[in-house]
Amino acid sequence: MAYHVHTITSLEQLKECEIFQIDQYQWTEGDKPKAYGRMGLLQDYGLIIVMTALEKDPICTYIMNDDPVYKDSCMEAFLNFSSDPSGKKYLNFEMNANGALLSAYGTAKDRKFLINHTSRRAICEAKLEEVSWQVILKIPMELICELYQIKPLQQGDSFTCNFYKLCETPGFEHYASYAPIRSEKPNFHLPEFFEKAVIS
Repeated sequence: MAYHVHTITSLEQLKECEIFQIDQYQWTEGDKPKAYGRMGLLQDYGLIIVMTALEKDPICTYIMNDDPVYKDSCMEAFLNFSSDPSGKKYLNFEMNANGALLSAYGTAKDRKFLINHTSRRAICEAKLEEVSWQVILKIPMELICELYQIKPLQQGDSFTCNFYKLCETPGFEHYASYAPIRSEKPNFHLPEFFEKAVIS
């Protein structure tokens, strides 16, 4: 079932957007933190994604952008805006509770940091609370249009996406996704399992 991305005029309206649950746990034997998010299309800006994990004291050692934050407790958003159904290049944004953001673009086997493709940047803001943490990812429409050579998204347009909660640190290792993945080994870089999202 497609996720409906509502058009909003302010960040406050994010709380009115549809919730997506990151609850498809695989390859996980230990803790399974609850995680969820919302996504909206902010008028005159671009996509806004807020993700929350109910996780006390998350591992967050990395502080610089493009650090390997997937080794920490991490939440991720993978998005493919290709107008060609066979298009395999996607954006992956990976974030920890420090607000460190790893951004890359390419195929499952050939991705490079976003700084190698464009001067435009996504922004990550993080908030750490007593028993949870949250990230807000802001993706300018100009970034999407430049990489995919498309016009700004509008009502009726669609793309594909998946969202993840993970930690690769031994003893805390866990893997969850929004859309289920069929793979024997942990692997989120499988765009064939992204779910459809529609601008409404």
